[in-house]
Amino acid sequence: MQMQSLFTGPKEKKTGLGCCVLIVALMFLIAGCAAQGAKRVPADRFDYNAAIARSTREQMLINIVRSRYLEVPVFLTVSSVLTQYEYDRSLGLGGVLESGNDAIDALSGDTNLRFSERPTITYLPVEGQEFSAHLLAEIPSELIFAAAQSGWPIDIFMRIGIQRIGALENMSFGEIPATGYGETQTRSATELEKLKRFERMIELIFTLSDREVIEVIHVEANEKSETYLVIVDDVPEDLRSELNELRQLIGLANRSRFRITERVINLKDDELSIQTRSIMAMMEFMARGVEVPREHLQGGRVVDYGLQDSNGELMKGLIPFKMRSSKDRPENAFAAVRFHDYWYYIDHNDITSKRALSLIIILFRLQAPTPAGAAPILTLPTG
Repeated sequence: MQMQSLFTGPKEKKTGLGCCVLIVALMFLIAGCAAQGAKRVPADRFDYNAAIARSTREQMLINIVRSRYLEVPVFLTVSSVLTQYEYDRSLGLGGVLESGNDAIDALSGDTNLRFSERPTITYLPVEGQEFSAHLLAEIPSELIFAAAQSGWPIDIFMRIGIQRIGALENMSFGEIPATGYGETQTRSATELEKLKRFERMIELIFTLSDREVIEVIHVEANEKSETYLVIVDDVPEDLRSELNELRQLIGLANRSRFRITERVINLKDDELSIQTRSIMAMMEFMARGVEVPREHLQGGRVVDYGLQDSNGELMKGLIPFKMRSSKDRPENAFAAVRFHDYWYYIDHNDITSKRALSLIIILFRLQAPTPAGAAPILTLPTG
């Protein structure tokens, strides 16, 4: 027994020493967790930012699809994001010390570490008279010119946001008679021809602008700002035919300076009318770029604008926005939403459609700001 106690005593003491070392290590671990709140900020801030950006794209996408199916768009805005972190940590330590030849030292301990996150996200419906007025108000033409002078590409802006320049009108954003009426095909053909002529006009404008044949200038006079379209006097010979074609398309007189106005009737020969669209009208126009499944198109669930071929694909080079549809969830999608058992999405390599979607989101924020709402009153524990 004496020999057995010589081996038992030191073994138990060694075990107690190891437990002590383990508990000390856990104490340092718990102490290191005290600053975890600050470490969560970079990760969570960008995670929430990315989630809000993604949901913003998808919300605009689903509302464009709803417009294609003649449903009313609905908008929700994220009013606030409040996240509460809770760390619960505790440490227990106990020991038994005995004296004598058969003494055994025992040391025990326990630790507890718990983390929880409780986010509070507030959503507000974007609606009301003020919001509707902004949503239905025409985009100021000065915004287009300011964007151009800032170096922002405005080709998409002009295709989506302008309804008329001079005598030339873009494709209508309003609905045509539903499928089954006799005049639908004739009306669709007329709208398609208007779209092609408008696209040609934009092409001429960019060609002549790049060669510095035409220019838009602003003049400040008597505390009033006016915008003019100016044509140079000495037009290069290789561009005279393009300039004459542009004059004929938009109905410009034989002048070199035209004041830009929003009026349509009673125009003078030195005035040029430019009509812009509202956010709602732009969404309705972009909705024509949705590739509707053939079964929905043939079944009369949507209006057939004559923009899709026999395979159901959208004709190239017409609408500067393309949203594809698929039964299966797309893999290479910039944004995708599910609607009526189909996935509607924009390809990641479709740069034009991505720019168009980003444009409408920016204009939506500018023209239809989030209405002020009462923030929630929350009482949170501290310490």
